[in-house]
Amino acid sequence: MRFNTYGNRSNPIIIMLTSSFCSADSLSYLYEELTNDYYIIVPEYNGHYEGSSDFTTSQQEAKEIVGFLKENGIGHLCLIYGQAMGAEIGMVLIAQCLKQHITIESAFFDGGTFLKQPKLYKAIMNFKHKSMMNKMKNQSVDEVVNWKSVDQFTKDDTATMRPVIESMVKTAPVITDGSIKNETEARYTFNFPYLPDEMQENIFFVYASDEKNFKSCFKHLIEAYPSANFKTLRGEGHLTYSVRKTDDYLRVIRAICNRNNDDED
Repeated sequence: MRFNTYGNRSNPIIIMLTSSFCSADSLSYLYEELTNDYYIIVPEYNGHYEGSSDFTTSQQEAKEIVGFLKENGIGHLCLIYGQAMGAEIGMVLIAQCLKQHITIESAFFDGGTFLKQPKLYKAIMNFKHKSMMNKMKNQSVDEVVNWKSVDQFTKDDTATMRPVIESMVKTAPVITDGSIKNETEARYTFNFPYLPDEMQENIFFVYASDEKNFKSCFKHLIEAYPSANFKTLRGEGHLTYSVRKTDDYLRVIRAICNRNNDDED
């Protein structure tokens, strides 16, 4: 794993975690607007860049992030932010941070796949993911944007999701079949780590009401983390709100970061 950092280290610290098969660049439309006020850490997952070892598990990715924080003397985080698989890794990261006495003010997770699926389902999804990434190796971003499957995924708003698609096309030539299989396993084997109520109260989950992840895992999330905060958005696709209305989305991130300061005032 390698780490990209942006901004002044003296500012509040935000960790930003990408979706599966995406490079750190996929979040540039967010972190570039935050670097004046926050110190941003964006990990590049194992398996996502040339010369790296394979992605193995969410637990291992989180462990390496904790190791980076400890090596750099970071014991307090303003926010952990994650999209899709990054949300799952983020939840595992919270649990590991708390065990290592690293404090976290808040977390914000968008479109997370918090599921525990059977082996057959994971095998089918691994085949689909492998086919998708192999196909991307030989196609341009413009060609991928026009895939029918991408239209369905983004609620017919593929142009908006271009930054995410670009990063996947960038990752496709370097990611191995082993990493794809392990990421698929990670996406569909979420074990709902225990988090105390006081931490749950500072976690925010957001979904588009029509996206598949909302329909399949929302109930399980509420049962596992009843003290957390949940928000659904109408008329959006998977992650599209963050790109279509970036200014509004950044205001939400800032509001979550500032809420503990507001409480102190």
